[in-house]
Amino acid sequence: MARVAVASGLLAAGAAIGQSDRLFFEVSNDIGPSRPSAVVTLWATHDPRDFAVAAMGGGLEASEGTWSDIAIVPPMDGPVTTPGTVVDARRVEGIIAGQLHFIGAGIYADPSNPIAVWRGEIEVLDFTPRTIGLASLINRFDVYVSAESSFIDSRLSTLEQAAGTIRVVPAPASGAILVLGVLTAAGRRR
Repeated sequence: MARVAVASGLLAAGAAIGQSDRLFFEVSNDIGPSRPSAVVTLWATHDPRDFAVAAMGGGLEASEGTWSDIAIVPPMDGPVTTPGTVVDARRVEGIIAGQLHFIGAGIYADPSNPIAVWRGEIEVLDFTPRTIGLASLINRFDVYVSAESSFIDSRLSTLEQAAGTIRVVPAPASGAILVLGVLTAAGRRR
């Protein structure tokens, strides 16, 4: 139920912006000493006049950190798909995601809008407060234009690439311990 609410909220956010063919990131949490990594999901929306996202290809990058556990999210994990390859720790190249839509064979694409496409985990080792930039580098974005056919068309020219950030925050407990230590030291001086 919560997953549906999140997807509905993401769709409303995409509609409010007024951009139909668009990519965006969802980040699971801030990064800090108690949670040194975050799961990043790449979502895609398509023009409501089209039926479904058919295929997407390219890459993405973070301004720092190390990617791991990369995967294509079902149903975008059709034949010949790949989550790509981690390059230089912070960049992923060669992502190929897609789903089938062959009516004659009884295979139907998922028309969800937005639809999750790719997921990966990013980790950092330095918890100095800052933000880590995220950017998609997609060079292919195709849609199924109709529920009644398997015809696809490129929407790369209208695609808004994803850009996002991950916050790196110090542990809240460490700040509280520091304040408690200062108050204890002040109390001993009296």
